[in-house]
Amino acid sequence: MAVLALVVASCTSTSTPTTTIVDVATETTSTSVAPDSSTTSVITSTFGSADIVFTGGDVVTMDPEFGTVEAIAVTGETITAVGSADEIAIYIGADTQVIDLAGNTLIPGFVDAHTHVLTDMGGIEAGQPLALEVGITSLGDAHIEQGWPEQFIDASDRGVLKVRTSLYLGRMDPCGVDEGFWYDEYPPDAVLGDRLRIGGVKLFNDGGSCANIAASEEILDDYFVQEPFHDVETLAALIGEADAAGYQVIVHSQGDLAIAVVQDAYEQVLDGRENVLHHRIEHNAFLTEEVVGRYSEIGIIPTMFGISSACVADIGWTDFYKQYGDRPGLIVDANPDLIVAWHGDDPSLLPVSPIIELFNLVTRSNIAEDGSLCEAPDWMADGGVTVEQGLAMMTINAAYALRQEDVVGSLTPGKLADLVVLTGNPLTVPSSEIPGIGVLATIIGGVTEYCASGMDEFCSGVVPPEVPEASASMSRDGQGPELAFDGSIDPESFWSSGADAPQWIQYAFPEPVSLAELAFTVYQNPPGSTVHSLEVMVGGEWTLVETFDGPTETGQILRWTPDAAIDGVEAFRMTTVESLSWPEWFEIGIGISK
Repeated sequence: MAVLALVVASCTSTSTPTTTIVDVATETTSTSVAPDSSTTSVITSTFGSADIVFTGGDVVTMDPEFGTVEAIAVTGETITAVGSADEIAIYIGADTQVIDLAGNTLIPGFVDAHTHVLTDMGGIEAGQPLALEVGITSLGDAHIEQGWPEQFIDASDRGVLKVRTSLYLGRMDPCGVDEGFWYDEYPPDAVLGDRLRIGGVKLFNDGGSCANIAASEEILDDYFVQEPFHDVETLAALIGEADAAGYQVIVHSQGDLAIAVVQDAYEQVLDGRENVLHHRIEHNAFLTEEVVGRYSEIGIIPTMFGISSACVADIGWTDFYKQYGDRPGLIVDANPDLIVAWHGDDPSLLPVSPIIELFNLVTRSNIAEDGSLCEAPDWMADGGVTVEQGLAMMTINAAYALRQEDVVGSLTPGKLADLVVLTGNPLTVPSSEIPGIGVLATIIGGVTEYCASGMDEFCSGVVPPEVPEASASMSRDGQGPELAFDGSIDPESFWSSGADAPQWIQYAFPEPVSLAELAFTVYQNPPGSTVHSLEVMVGGEWTLVETFDGPTETGQILRWTPDAAIDGVEAFRMTTVESLSWPEWFEIGIGISK
């Protein structure tokens, strides 16, 4: 299936035409190590002309041996050398493409150790453009259900899987129910295809995605905490089975009670051994004195949310939350030699944006949906990390969490050339300006997989895809229908009718297609009840195929999936029949059967 546009929220696909409305809801550097910007040494892995040389801007290697340098050479899919502009000039031959960064910055591709962007945001080919646009080059899809590995293998075989992907196979469902050993048909660390591997096994020990979290005190007015899903003995048995078979284990645990049980289980399984499989605890949202220092004692890798709650700081958080929640700096400060990784966990908390989440990690402030600043209150503002720590969490440390630190995560000669061109250097701009940094190009294995519009000079000759033509009944100035198909998650990138319902948005295909799926991401203020009618055109005639009737809000998805792909579709049109707000769509995903 090929997808022409992307969607930006979670939804479970169905096999019958139906209405679906879904809620969003080796050694390496530690997070405390800042690159040494004075180093301009060069290591040569091969001598001779490189395929590509980037020069003319900061090259942030995230390798403490090199720090920030002036240039980098790439040969094939591998980094050949890093160093000063003069040192790298020896790699420029007659056929070398020299890319002048023109004062922009090159960093390692962002690594998201725990996300669902490829499975829960419209499918692989819908979620992938989103990941590429924001600079994600490697990720761990952190809850793969039965049947999904085959979809990833198919995407890899067809050459459409671009992001390096590690799959974490679900031993449990999100409610903690054991689903058995189905995962053992995929050997640990198995390479399933180009840029596709088995990462490990996923367990759950408290809520968040199902039921509530297991914390020692209430975190929010009228929010009732609960007990962990499993006791130490149960978890130790499950972890021990996977560990003995060679699988990395990751365990969902948000509350301090759940974390304590998982720590005890890991301690029992490891029994003093080194954590060579990089077993992890996911989320780690509430870090009391009883748990915060035990990670380094046991050797467990924590992955943590980057996003802050500054935009909802006044909704009734308890003193317990204010002391122990929403504070990534607690775990970094308490474990100075521990490798701590970031995760986006999208689409649980939007937007998908490593840049915004780096800003969140450092300042604990956030950016609201309308683009305004949500300043962190005093109780939250001191819970962040340094920008050096934050960027390490999102690159080399997240690569360690995926057990991929030998090949990605830093711009080290011999590693894969996974690079991102940014409009600014996160290490040097004032922290307040981090949200304004843009992604100009995302390069994986030396190949440009995303190029911002009009930025071809940074993109190895790759031309950005054309924006599909679209039309609408009417549009507000600057909010035309093309914005619903442009693959952008910028807060202002949405179609707005600028008028009351009924209004429609339409797309006509250049030639008839076999249409397998449509996914409409809601942009709506205020939320409320809506009625939408979906029609498709075949043979010049419009046919109503679905009516969506129910409450909707920004970030939800309305998905249409027929029993079988419909051949000969020339166009589709979504009409908002009833709505208290102007009809608007954030992004529209299109699934075409080949």
